[in-house]
Amino acid sequence: MFFDNENTKLRLNGVTYGPFAPTEAGPWPDPSQLQADMMQIRRLGFDCIRVYESPSDFLVEACRQQGLGIVAGIPWTQHVDFISQPQIAREAGQQVRRASRRWAHEPVISAFLVGNEIEKTLVRWMGPEQVREVIEDLISIVQQEAPGKLVSYASYPSTEYLIPRNADFVSFNVFLEKSETLAVYLQRLQNLAGTRPLVISEFGLDSHQHGEAAQAQVRHWFEEEAWRAGVAGRFWFSFTDEWHRGGEEVTGWDFGLVTRERREKEACRITPPQPVFGQSRISVVVCTHNGSATLRECLDGLQRQNQPPHEVIIVDDGSTDATAEIASGFPQFRYVKQHHAGLSAARNLGMKLATGEVIAYTDDDCIPDEDWVRHLSLTFDNTAWTAAGGPNLSPPPRNVTEACVAAAPGAPSEVLFNDMEAEHLPGCNLAIRKAALEAIGGFREEFVTAGDDVDVCWRLHEAGGRLRFVPAAFVWHHRRFTVKAYMRQQAGYGRSEAMLMRRYPQKFAWLGGARWRGSIYGDGAGDLGNLDRQKIYFGPYGLAPFQCVYAGWETGFWTWWRGLPWLFGLMLSILLGWSYGCGALLALGIIAAQRRAGRFDDGIKQPTLWQRSLLWFLCLAQPIVRDWARLKTVIKLKAWPRGKWQWPKVSWPWHAFRADKRPPVLSGARLYEFWSDQGVDRESLLSQLIRKASQFDLLITPTDNESYWDMKVTHVGKHWWLSSVTEYHESQRRLTRIALRAEGWLGNDVSPLEEWLAQSARDCGMSLPHGLHSTVVGSKSEMSALQPR
Repeated sequence: MFFDNENTKLRLNGVTYGPFAPTEAGPWPDPSQLQADMMQIRRLGFDCIRVYESPSDFLVEACRQQGLGIVAGIPWTQHVDFISQPQIAREAGQQVRRASRRWAHEPVISAFLVGNEIEKTLVRWMGPEQVREVIEDLISIVQQEAPGKLVSYASYPSTEYLIPRNADFVSFNVFLEKSETLAVYLQRLQNLAGTRPLVISEFGLDSHQHGEAAQAQVRHWFEEEAWRAGVAGRFWFSFTDEWHRGGEEVTGWDFGLVTRERREKEACRITPPQPVFGQSRISVVVCTHNGSATLRECLDGLQRQNQPPHEVIIVDDGSTDATAEIASGFPQFRYVKQHHAGLSAARNLGMKLATGEVIAYTDDDCIPDEDWVRHLSLTFDNTAWTAAGGPNLSPPPRNVTEACVAAAPGAPSEVLFNDMEAEHLPGCNLAIRKAALEAIGGFREEFVTAGDDVDVCWRLHEAGGRLRFVPAAFVWHHRRFTVKAYMRQQAGYGRSEAMLMRRYPQKFAWLGGARWRGSIYGDGAGDLGNLDRQKIYFGPYGLAPFQCVYAGWETGFWTWWRGLPWLFGLMLSILLGWSYGCGALLALGIIAAQRRAGRFDDGIKQPTLWQRSLLWFLCLAQPIVRDWARLKTVIKLKAWPRGKWQWPKVSWPWHAFRADKRPPVLSGARLYEFWSDQGVDRESLLSQLIRKASQFDLLITPTDNESYWDMKVTHVGKHWWLSSVTEYHESQRRLTRIALRAEGWLGNDVSPLEEWLAQSARDCGMSLPHGLHSTVVGSKSEMSALQPR
């Protein structure tokens, strides 16, 4: 969510404006029309607009007069291959720098978008990671030049994986025509957004095709689903049917809320839905032990709930600090104190005292969002769910140590089977039906500091229960304030894992932690890592409408080396003197910690050397402390794991060097160009190539859905990889590029394939402006200086 200077939660309610045909006023309507448009937008209930061109002074002034904010797009040449042509990326950086400097101190400009929907096959051609790095460089420029402004990039489902790691919020353009489909996809986008606010930067329906009544109905349920999903902002596409794109006026689509003549359609009469309340009675239980440093914030958050809970019970687990005094300041909440017996005992006491149908647990170092109870209650209106919970997010850090601890690994994280159903939910944000919790005997009191939530979730599953992950039901969770407290916490987690191992030996494998069936979210899960080394579902010829990164058991090479293998390497190096092999294991662990330390939370935009060093130390020490505590407790309890050992499926570093796993522009391939002034694109050329293959004695083999290449071509026992992309220029002009790479280290004679390409291009109406000749892409000289300056 977004928050203002008074820490009040904001939800952007906007509409897109433009782009328009160029006039004397630039890419905007004349001043009188623009002024009238802003008045009409405000009258329709919107509080901001999204524009695709750099704002004019007149637009900014008109928005200021109407109290409208602007989310400003910064246009640059993003529809062409800007990776093999580094000067385009440099020019983009210059444009972004000029725009962000110009509007750095303008209050009307709420945020910047440094790009919008880079076409999916173009991203595949250039390489997802390379494209993301350019976008991240552009975002960094805005953050340097306009540090007070928010900045992001507008992605879309066909490049779902293209989420900049340094963006202030996650922005997606989504067009879906069924409410249930949108609800499911918004849940997925919230998971992809992780700790950052989610903004739906475009959503709409074409009234030309579907009718104005259908458009109005879609807007109604869009507003409701956006609220239920807890999105931080939404923009209806668009204000008017007047729309100019690619040098032409678009006349076949009517997405506007008003016509070109500004007549209001039925969708204008839709008012945003009022927030609804769940019917389930929720008892909130706050367990605390010497938590006076943060307890007041927690209780203040519960006092501000938009849907008040049925009751709040504060269970004091034998505190010796000012906990009782703080609790007395909230007489509407029930306070009870027990002798110090541990976290599980406190939670069980809360269960016995609760009178609501659902018990929502949180900790004394958590601050529930004002809609926390409301979203949980709405979830339990569906009887299919036994338990529910949401994210626990780090609040803004107050000092360097807190920021580094928040960025370090090991934070409580949810484990999800899919985007909706969870295997595990952290106990700091966990709500359970009281009857279901009583049926399994409550929490096991042997878990005094941690591990009790994992045990409860597993037992609920064994009893047939289902756990729902609710992204909108979040709490702010203070991480540890000192390095010592952080290390003590990680050691506690290690000991609790050993205790769980005694109860569930089949869920643990040798030398490793718990073998989850789901995927771990949080703790850096929003960072999709090295995209070139992940499995991205591009679909046949790269045309899948929804393209995602496969998540699951497969992990990155450096992530795998962060754990026990290098710890044992250190032990053997000390005890046995195996300096070479064990030293290599130690070095791999150090490098892995360095890579993990390169990812900072949003709390520190430009970390100093000291901050990076501290985070590196935490990343290096955390697996040692946690795994060593677990190992000692395993030996003490004789809690030997019995799970089936399997080597992790590792994405090895050399995997990316396979011919079909490298983006064409980085592969050293031969590049050919074909022009069309009549709108002929790569799909037509590919169809012609397949039809003509037999005439040239060529065998075509389709690639898999994860390949960066369109097909494998075989001629008299020799093999080539072929890929294609089309750049869309103004009007009907199209530039299609073909890349050919010989399989293996030795180059093959490419002349038979060049004749095949030339003939197929001519037959589908393409021209060869410079004749058929090739250039080799991907060389070091061409790929240097990619970063925009």
